[in-house]
Amino acid sequence: MKAFFRQFLALASAALLTFVFSGPVMAQPASPNIGVFDLQKVFSDSQKGKDVKKALEADSKKRQDDLKKKQDEITKLEEELNKLTAELGQLASSDSANKEDLRKKNDDLRKKIENRNNKVKAHQEQFAKYAEEMRQAEEQKMKPLMDSVVKIVGDKAKEKGYLIVLETQRAGVVFIALEAMDMTNDIIKALDKP
Repeated sequence: MKAFFRQFLALASAALLTFVFSGPVMAQPASPNIGVFDLQKVFSDSQKGKDVKKALEADSKKRQDDLKKKQDEITKLEEELNKLTAELGQLASSDSANKEDLRKKNDDLRKKIENRNNKVKAHQEQFAKYAEEMRQAEEQKMKPLMDSVVKIVGDKAKEKGYLIVLETQRAGVVFIALEAMDMTNDIIKALDKP
C-alpha cells in the first residue's frame, strides 16, 4: 500500500508539474507586447534625419568660420602686444631712453591691451550668442522630425499591439531585444515615405 501511495504521489506530482509549466508556455502571445527602437539609427539612417543633420552642419560651419576669423584677429593683436611689450622693455632698460618716448609707448601699449580685451570680450559674447542660436536652430529643425517619429511610433505600436515601446538609448540598458520587437526599420521606412 505504501509503495502504491508513493507511486500515485509521484505520478500526480509529475502531472501537476507538467500542467503548471506547460500552461503558461502555451498561453504566451505570438509576439511580445513590448517594442523597441533606436532613435539614433532613425536619425542617422532616415533621409529626413540626414537632411536635418546636413542643415545643422551647414549652419555650424558658417558660425565656426566667423568665430575663426575673430580668433585670428585676437591672435594678431596678441602678437602686436608681445612686440610692443618687448620694445617697451628694451626702451626702459636702455640708458638713452627718453621719458617721453617711454610714456608714449606705454600709453600705446595700454590702448592696445584695452582694445584686445574688448575684442576678446566681444568674441566671447559672440561665441555664447552663436551657441544659443545653434541650440535654438537644432531644436527648431529637430522638433518636426521628433514629432513625426513620435506619431509613427504611436501608430506602429497600435498596429503591432505593443503595450510599451522603449527607445534603446533612453530606456536605460536594453541588452537583448528580439528582432520582432525592433521597430527601428519600420520607423525609418514610414518616416521617409513621401
